[in-house]
Amino acid sequence: MNRSTDLVVAAGRPRRTLPAGLVRALDWVEAHPDEPLDLAKLALVAATRPRTLEGQFRRYLDATPLGWVRQARLARTRADLLAARGEANVSAIALANGFRELGRFAGHYRREFGERPSATLARGRAARLGHLHDAGGPGGDADRLMWRAVGFAFTVGSAACTSAIELAEHARALAPLAALPVAISAWCHGQRAAHNFGASPANDRIEAVRSADEAVRRAPGDSFVLTLASGAQTLANRLVEAERLADRALAIDPWLPWAWVRRGWLSAYAGDHAAALRELRVTLELMPFEPLRHLAFIGIGCAHFGAGRFALAARWIDDALAMEPTSFWAERVLVAAAAHAGALGEAKRRARRLLRKDPRLTVELARSAWPFT
Repeated sequence: MNRSTDLVVAAGRPRRTLPAGLVRALDWVEAHPDEPLDLAKLALVAATRPRTLEGQFRRYLDATPLGWVRQARLARTRADLLAARGEANVSAIALANGFRELGRFAGHYRREFGERPSATLARGRAARLGHLHDAGGPGGDADRLMWRAVGFAFTVGSAACTSAIELAEHARALAPLAALPVAISAWCHGQRAAHNFGASPANDRIEAVRSADEAVRRAPGDSFVLTLASGAQTLANRLVEAERLADRALAIDPWLPWAWVRRGWLSAYAGDHAAALRELRVTLELMPFEPLRHLAFIGIGCAHFGAGRFALAARWIDDALAMEPTSFWAERVLVAAAAHAGALGEAKRRARRLLRKDPRLTVELARSAWPFT
């Protein structure tokens, strides 16, 4: 997935400048899910030369035209399999999404999602039956608890983190096959380890990785679950796996703000400050309010810090803390930014305030908590 704001589209309309021909091609593909395709036909729809269109796909979407179409159709097929009801079967769903050679489709599907299409179909039906039995159907108690937990999880505060884990555990009891509460738990245990919220960071880190792996096994095509698992893997310093999950989440849903904030933080950790600023700006355009806004602001502050713009970094993080004071862990960066900017008195004042909130914090603990380069 190209980490560029240029590929962001919301409600079918470009949010950044995309070539008109590429937009026409993407709109046509979305409107004709079962239409057989080749490059010449797609170029005709786009009113663009085939070589030009191919170059645009590579530049903006980091894929060939037909490769991108196949990935989009695989993701849509998976969603349809998980939601299938009645007499729906794999062959009918695959054909409805443009796959004419079913043997080749099955091979592509298994390589992409790690299971056979029939297994996805069966798992979706089993999960739905379990959910209907245990949680009163969609919109039942399990859903209610999960989405309450999400709000606490992205507050990224000590008490909020504990509340999110408790709500996720209650949701798991009601819907034992669901992936989302497992992913929420993974993300929150990762936070506990990184932000010194719990008594044993090592145990929290182990639980974060275990739960993240389990959540991905349960829902390898759920972009939100993948995003939460990516966050847990990031805070466990498993950056290769975290990158893979974040990019896969964006390949499935390129306009998911939760995935963009994760992508931006990964760039900040890697020291790619320009990419982090672009990606976190996308997050704010897609969701310019809480619970993501303050996390995007902190990430932008970290990107400015990494680029040596210390005073600007401090202003972004200070604004974030005004929005969400419980995310006091961000003051670690603010203290360092103030010191590097020459405001030593302000840095000392902030450090004393931070230590009142987190008396066990040490320089070494702060330095090892996050995977910054």
